[in-house]
Amino acid sequence: MAAVTRDQKETLYRDGFVVLPGVIPAGHVAQARRSIFAAIGRQRADALALGRDPDAEQAKQAAESARMSTGAGGAGVFMDLFHATPLAAIVQELIGDVLPVRGCQLPTNFPTDPGDHINESGYPDRDTPFHGWHGHLDGLWNGAAPMHQRTDRKMTAAESEAWFQDPSRNGCRRAFPEHATNIMGFTALVAVALSDQTEEGSGNLGLLKGAHHRMERFFQEQRDAGGPLGPDGPGWPRIDTDAPNGNGLRHYPDAVRNAFPDGGTTTADGKFWPRPTQVKMAPGDAAIVLHAVPHCATRVAGTEPRLIAYFRITSAARPEANHRVHPDALCDIWSEWPGMADVVHAHRTAT
Repeated sequence: MAAVTRDQKETLYRDGFVVLPGVIPAGHVAQARRSIFAAIGRQRADALALGRDPDAEQAKQAAESARMSTGAGGAGVFMDLFHATPLAAIVQELIGDVLPVRGCQLPTNFPTDPGDHINESGYPDRDTPFHGWHGHLDGLWNGAAPMHQRTDRKMTAAESEAWFQDPSRNGCRRAFPEHATNIMGFTALVAVALSDQTEEGSGNLGLLKGAHHRMERFFQEQRDAGGPLGPDGPGWPRIDTDAPNGNGLRHYPDAVRNAFPDGGTTTADGKFWPRPTQVKMAPGDAAIVLHAVPHCATRVAGTEPRLIAYFRITSAARPEANHRVHPDALCDIWSEWPGMADVVHAHRTAT
């Protein structure tokens, strides 16, 4: 029997993501949660020790604990969320063979009030609607220095020089001229909920539902206009100089942003903000998301930390030279999803 139903495939095609309820057994969720909390506890203990008698080894241990609790996870307990559950077989049914999955991201978010911190859109968090959702595609350069945190002045020459370096803080380059593309990419984002995210305001993953169809057309339009694909390509200026900090990042194009007016809102400066779908998941639920869907975490307005594991999946069918940068997959977003071929064919031939 198929691991993924026809209705789930239809949802994935229509929305760009599908939630798989309870696909991760409770025991695996519990072990992953324990490991994260243990890392947070070690981080606290290491911080206290550093305050008393700091040395290089203690600093190293503190950094490792912080990385484990809020950064990346390659330990077996986290990899088991993918490899030792039905998730790996489901992904294979949809995508076929994938490149080895050896790590995941563990972006733990804690409860916070709306504040003045300026996010990558160049806006203060308190002024960013929908629990701070500002949307991005993965694989984009995000500056080699922290975001400019001033709204009363532009960056100085020295700040600008530090900012406009390659690679950025996330390891991405601004351009890949050998591929006529300015964005790295993978095939699917797989999110595993490790905390209760069944109510909005739980730090939910926010997705611009259905935007993958418009993103695909946009990349095709960029290609037809001579490229490159991505920011700094046709119709997609990377830097938003009108943002409050004078240096916001457009992590998805305005043409896509403005194509989703339903439920959106406008800030005092006249900028339009589309309403994302805040994905509701219980511990043990998983979501499979196309790379082409703008996404972003949202603020934790409740009382509990948001715990989630992200796996980034790349089809093994990609040419070796395109494992990280694959313009063809941007312009044909279903080309790496053989398990979706029947659904995609039915929709494309019906239009």
